[in-house]
Amino acid sequence: MREIIDYAGLFPPADLALDTAIRNYADYKKGDDAWMLSRFIIPASRLEELSPYAGELFSEQTPFTFSVLGKATQTMSDFNNALEDVEKACRPFCEAHGGSVGTDMLEMKLPKEAAFSHDIDLLQQLMDQTAGRLSRHKNTPKIIFYEGFFDESWKKDIEAILKAISNHNESVNSGNANYQYAGFKIRCGGVEADLFPSAEQVAFVLEKAREHNVAIKGTAGLHHPVRHYADSVQTKMHGFFNVFGGAMLGYAHNLNADELDEILNEEDADQFSFTDEAFSWKNYSIRTEDIQSLREVALLSFGSCSFDEPREDLKKLNLF
Repeated sequence: MREIIDYAGLFPPADLALDTAIRNYADYKKGDDAWMLSRFIIPASRLEELSPYAGELFSEQTPFTFSVLGKATQTMSDFNNALEDVEKACRPFCEAHGGSVGTDMLEMKLPKEAAFSHDIDLLQQLMDQTAGRLSRHKNTPKIIFYEGFFDESWKKDIEAILKAISNHNESVNSGNANYQYAGFKIRCGGVEADLFPSAEQVAFVLEKAREHNVAIKGTAGLHHPVRHYADSVQTKMHGFFNVFGGAMLGYAHNLNADELDEILNEEDADQFSFTDEAFSWKNYSIRTEDIQSLREVALLSFGSCSFDEPREDLKKLNLF
């Protein structure tokens, strides 16, 4: 769980004002549970609104790291324009505040023109060009997570995207300090029931991401450890034990999508266990040292508009 939660207080259902959200983040960073906290998520277009907090909330002694969001787009041309907007926002913000801030991660939906193309070469070309732009300057994001869609042809769409990311990462110049790699962002929910992917869809992503050696980060709908029915959205919400724990066990035991689906559908918290040595679900276990390795390169973090709800649930389960 170390540095696993990207704080997304600006987004629904919390939907907080910027002042409230950034002050919450500053308080969380000083709290006893700061070890669980990672980046602050913010649209790139709003970075400059944070400048008044320089010196008060973030400084070289207490730097803040941000994952910035680019705009959703339809066409590849629009995507390139949105990427240019990200550059124009990140560079002056970082230059103005020196070692006090970092915008090392970018999250962007693929343009629908590319996401639904099933064209691996086209997708890789977009990713290679994006890497080329991001690698030109030290004050632009070094890691990008691309988001796809669960549409009618979702299996074909997602597999093409993951294969393109894998090919891109293999071909990218690893010697460039200004760009590292691309990953895949999986949206696990939202404010309405139809925004929650099925366990089958999540299992497919986890299996194929492992197969193609693509890093994953999550967003939305992962406030709670274990899958459960939520009256607020009238559907079952995925749990972060199920998603991240299942993905880790998938790596340890080479689990297929059907086996992952069973873990993702688990609603009994007692089936999950932790010791100093391992995390387990039923008869499957993964060692702590293997978890640490996976968290660094394969299963990074998930965005949550609440930093309190995950911790409160862990306390109820006597795991925190």
